[in-house]
Amino acid sequence: MNKRLLSEILFFGALWGIIEATLGYVLHLVPVPFLAGTIMFPIAVAILLQAHRRTDSRQAVFAIGVVAASIKSVNFLTPMNQWGIINPMIAIVLETLLVVAAVHLLTDERVRTSLAAFFGVSLGWRLLYTGWFTIQLIATGFLAEQIAAISTFTLFVVIHGAISAFAAFGLHKGLSRVRITRFDIHPIAASATLVLAVALTFVL
Repeated sequence: MNKRLLSEILFFGALWGIIEATLGYVLHLVPVPFLAGTIMFPIAVAILLQAHRRTDSRQAVFAIGVVAASIKSVNFLTPMNQWGIINPMIAIVLETLLVVAAVHLLTDERVRTSLAAFFGVSLGWRLLYTGWFTIQLIATGFLAEQIAAISTFTLFVVIHGAISAFAAFGLHKGLSRVRITRFDIHPIAASATLVLAVALTFVL
């Protein structure tokens, strides 16, 4: 892997980590069920698609998700509940996997195709996430709110999934019209961004 691509991966992964540690932290304090994931998903997809636009590499996009998830792991050094750390890491990986799988459909110029892909990814990662919660329930007895009742399952997967899909689609279409000046991300800048993401995650 060349230095330029590695810098791109570290920078975008760290950028996602910074947003998770700041905006994501604030959103989790708002007493609205599943609000954080609904807002954070469009931002995460925007980061991944912009990274793909620059690198034209699915492998790089997946690596960005791994970096973002790994940043969360620094919370194992704090007294946080382990599921409060592992579950967001799983969510990040699932979102990334589905974006990687559907990246060419998500960026398709045909509106129907692109919008359908956003719905598929938004609802798809949520369905997989509830599958993870089911495994967690069987293994540990912990019952997540997302699968505690049909109403909360529907709210999480269908309603918030649809809202998040529309928001992600709109954000992507808006950003796709922005002419981005191509600049190389210096390894020092990428490393500094990563250090900042780790520090914010640990502190907050």
